[in-house]
Amino acid sequence: MTAPFTPRLKLDNRDPRVACVLLLDVSLSMGGAPIDELNRGYARFCGELGEDPLARKRTEVAVVTFGGEVRVAQPFAEARELEPQRFSVSGTTPLGEALDTAMDLVEGRKAEYRAAGLEYYRPWLFVLSDGSPTDGERFENAVRRLSEMERAKGATVFAVGIGEAADMTQLARLSERGPARLRGLQFGPMFAWLSASMQQVSNSVAFGPESDTTQIPLPPVGWGTA
Repeated sequence: MTAPFTPRLKLDNRDPRVACVLLLDVSLSMGGAPIDELNRGYARFCGELGEDPLARKRTEVAVVTFGGEVRVAQPFAEARELEPQRFSVSGTTPLGEALDTAMDLVEGRKAEYRAAGLEYYRPWLFVLSDGSPTDGERFENAVRRLSEMERAKGATVFAVGIGEAADMTQLARLSERGPARLRGLQFGPMFAWLSASMQQVSNSVAFGPESDTTQIPLPPVGWGTA
């Protein structure tokens, strides 16, 4: 895995924070139209999230890609600092390692919030994959760790399958809420929904270490099916 570098918190911003980690499958099977639409959707996400006056300074986004290797493509940054990226495809699907990396990022960022005396909302992990995990035992261990984190209210987890080959059985193990399957290549509407959801969370008052963002009304999911 490429070693992550996470910039320090901007302590002049005393607003409560919500950390959101995007886990993006960039394995070879995502080549062609899927990766092109993913890139366009992510650019839309950056633009829309950066326009909301509260979300742009309260939402902190990190991006973990997994395709052959796991890479922190975007360390945690405030939404107003996000820039579109061009993700490229490679290799297999080490989802277990990606999950571990994302959980490490979240735990580290929460520790920084606490040390700085900042309130925070329950973090989000948003997982996109079009296949099956290829790192067997690592994936099994990561699923157990993730389940413990979710039960302890340490994160809210969303899993999304891309295409007919997505292993929905394995994705269902990642969250109590169950996975959604993306309709076609509707990455744009999906990222617009994610941006709107982050705006809803950022504008709520349900912050604190035990905050239950699952009770915050979210926009309808028109881009996927259960």
